[in-house]
Amino acid sequence: MDCLEALALPRGMVQHFRYRAKYVDEQLWGSLKTEAEELDGNLRDLPVVVVYLFQTQTAGLWKPGDTMGPGGPYLPLRNGKLIHAFKDGGIAHFFFALTGYVAEDDKASARVSLNEKIKFQLASSKPSYAHLSEALGFEASKEKDTDGFQSIVDVGYIAGEWRTRSLGSAPLDVTYDIIFYRVTGLFREDNTNLVEVAPKQKAVQGCSFGEYELEPESTYHIRFVTHLAARVPAYLPGNGRAKLKLAFDPSVVATLGPTGLRISSLYNLEYWSFVPRAGSSGRSVLSVVCEHDTASNQDDFMRKELLCPEISLSLWISPRAEGK
Repeated sequence: MDCLEALALPRGMVQHFRYRAKYVDEQLWGSLKTEAEELDGNLRDLPVVVVYLFQTQTAGLWKPGDTMGPGGPYLPLRNGKLIHAFKDGGIAHFFFALTGYVAEDDKASARVSLNEKIKFQLASSKPSYAHLSEALGFEASKEKDTDGFQSIVDVGYIAGEWRTRSLGSAPLDVTYDIIFYRVTGLFREDNTNLVEVAPKQKAVQGCSFGEYELEPESTYHIRFVTHLAARVPAYLPGNGRAKLKLAFDPSVVATLGPTGLRISSLYNLEYWSFVPRAGSSGRSVLSVVCEHDTASNQDDFMRKELLCPEISLSLWISPRAEGK
């Protein structure tokens, strides 16, 4: 689900990944300090690549599964910039601001390049899920965000790889119908123009996050798009009954028009509009949530489920200045 959130969140928002020490590259683990300490200078602003890995579990052990895609089992999805990282006992925490989507090279796909350059192994030969490497140069410009997102769904996504398989005495094979979507940005209405609002990076001790600073009584629009892997409407996730909608505190936010979308077409683009109420100030949140049936086609050791990320956008509504 973290990978789907990485695809869905707008630029500048912060994700928090965590790993047990035994899965963290030894050099990286050795560079981590405590929560209250500053990030090591060698790690500050380090480029981040979010990677999806299909795994199977056998006898309680997870390992990369047999891939159907070119190059290998690791699929790069999204880029970022490391903001903070620390270790808390035997757990490593990484906070990074999301940047561009992965660009495709004309000569070799980013997936092939990633699997050739990175071994994703510790010195002990155990798998590494947080790994230091050379600069990969995968990030596309902001103008290519739409192309990058759509390419992942159309080319990089292979349905048989996005599943959960557990083998052994109690086998279980779960396949997923995924709702791919992204919030492309938040915009303030200025006469007839829309001005993009960039999230600002905030921190409360070790917790880093991105937050939109808004003004009461100003009109804002969230630009929201879906792009699905289904090739015909009959195979839409949720069979056309799933719905995405905006969740919020109605005492803080007033909406202008619809703020929901039923998944009934292969792609869509919506502007969801809202106004922070007069007199409102302080911290609030907007969330994109999904309403759908929990499971379908359940039969003993096989199950098919709908999978949809639910993301939250942190808001800081500043008190309106007198006389405005």
